[in-house]
Amino acid sequence: MDRESLARRRPRAHDGGAAAELAVFAATEELLHTTSLHDLTVAQIIQQAKLSRANFYHYFASKFDVVVAMVSRLLTDTYTAEGPWNSELGRSRQRALDENLQRTIGMWSAHGPLICAVVENMHSHPALGAAWNVMLQRFVSAIGEQVEHERAAGRAPAGAPAELVATVLVCGYERSFYVGQRRLDPRIPEPAAAVAAITELTLAGIFGAERPVERARKRAKVAAPPVAAPERPAATPGGDAETKAALLRATSELLGEMTLDQLSVAKILDRSKLSRATFYFYFGNKDDAFIELFQSVADRIVRGFADLAAADRTDPAGIRGAISAWLELDPADLGVLRNAIHEWPRRPELRLRYLDTVATMTATLERVIDADRAAGLAVAGPPAGEFAAVLLWTIERSIAGSLAGEAHLGDIDAVASFLGDLLVAAVYGV
Repeated sequence: MDRESLARRRPRAHDGGAAAELAVFAATEELLHTTSLHDLTVAQIIQQAKLSRANFYHYFASKFDVVVAMVSRLLTDTYTAEGPWNSELGRSRQRALDENLQRTIGMWSAHGPLICAVVENMHSHPALGAAWNVMLQRFVSAIGEQVEHERAAGRAPAGAPAELVATVLVCGYERSFYVGQRRLDPRIPEPAAAVAAITELTLAGIFGAERPVERARKRAKVAAPPVAAPERPAATPGGDAETKAALLRATSELLGEMTLDQLSVAKILDRSKLSRATFYFYFGNKDDAFIELFQSVADRIVRGFADLAAADRTDPAGIRGAISAWLELDPADLGVLRNAIHEWPRRPELRLRYLDTVATMTATLERVIDADRAAGLAVAGPPAGEFAAVLLWTIERSIAGSLAGEAHLGDIDAVASFLGDLLVAAVYGV
C-alpha cells in the first residue's frame, strides 16, 4: 500500500497549527464562497492551497474531513471563556446570551459559506452533523440552564422540558441565520435582520405569558378579523392515474425506509412491479417522482395551515388546537417529508418548491399577525413579515430535527405541542 493510500485511511489529528492545515482551511473557505461543498473537489483545494496531494492527505482523508476540522476549530474560537455558559445564571447569563447572539451573527458574517455548507450537508454526511451538533448543543445547554433558573426563581412558568425549549430556540436561530445568509427569504434579507424577531422568540420561549408585552390596545373579546387563505392548487391530470399512483406509492413507501440518495428507479420498479418503460412514460428520473410526491404533501400542509387563518383567534386554546392539527402529520407522508426537509437546501428544483411552500404559509401568518395587531388581539413586536418568517422557519427546522431524531426532539408530539405554545406566546402574549 502506498503512503498516499495509507494517509487516506489514517488522517492525522487536526490541531490547526501546521502551515499546511491552515492553507487547506483558508483555501476551502475561499472556494466555498463560489462553489458548493457537493461540487468542491480535493483537487481544487490543493490547487488553491498550493500544496501537493501527498501533503493534503497527510492531514485529511477527504474534503468532508477538512470541513469537520474547520467546524471543530470554529467551535474552539467561538466558545471562549467569556461565553454565556461561563456566566452566572440569572440576569448576567441573560445579558451574556444576548451578547452572544450578536457574536453569533459576527460568526455567520465571517464564516457564512462554511456554516451554510455544513447545514446543507449535515444529514447526508453524519460526521458533519455530529461536528455541527457539538456546536449547537453548547447553545442548548446554556439556554436550558437559563430556563431552569428562571423557573426556579418563579419568573418563568413550568412547561415543556427545558432541553426541548432550548433546542427549538436554537433550531430557530440556526435556520433563520442560514436563510438570511443564503438570502432565501426576502423577509430575512441578511442574518442581522432576524435578530429582533429571534429576541422576541427567545423571551416567549423562556417566559411564555409571563414576559412583559406591549399591546396595541386593551385586549377585547372580538371576532378575529378574516384573513384570506392561500389558494388550493389544482391537480394536474395526465396519463393513467392508477398506474402513476402505483409508482408514486412505491416511491413513497421506499422513502420511508431509505434516503433519496439511496433510492433508485430499479428499486421503485421492483416495489411497484411495473416496467422501466412505464416509469419513464410518467417521470424523467427518480427526482421527478419525488418532486411530484413532495408537491402533493406540500399542498396538504399549506391547506392545513390555512385553518389557522380560520380559527377563533380570540381563544388561545383554539389557536393551539389548529397548530397541533396542522402538525399532526400523516404517517404515510413522513418519509417524503423527512427527505424533503433534509434535502431541500442542496437540490435546486426541490429548493424552489420548498421555498414557495414556506413563503405561502409565511404570507398567511404575516396577514394574521398584522390583522390581529390592528384588532388589539396580538401584541406589538417586530415587523410582522420578519416575525412570521422567523416563526415559520423555527417550526420547519424543529420538525426537521424531530424527523432526524436529533437530541431532545425525538417526541414529535411534544415538539408540536410546544411549537403551538410558542407561537401563541410569541404572537398573542398568552
